[in-house]
Amino acid sequence: MMAIRTLVDHGVPEDHIIFLTFIVARKGGIRILRKAFPHVRIVCGAVDEGLREMTLAPAEGETVGRKVWQIEPGMGSIGE
Repeated sequence: MMAIRTLVDHGVPEDHIIFLTFIVARKGGIRILRKAFPHVRIVCGAVDEGLREMTLAPAEGETVGRKVWQIEPGMGSIGE
């Protein structure tokens, strides 16, 4: 969304922006993007139903792990 915000801040009309992505979550990605930028066109290869909130193990020197959101059901690990 930062890239879209940068374009809009530099005068590009929302209806001239196309957001292209491989996969997006309906209940996280699309809904939030639509709310923030209602006139941006979204083109994606697949839409998953939602996000699952997870907390990663703390990295070295950290006491608390960081939160991440994983697309569900998702495509699994692309590298495998």
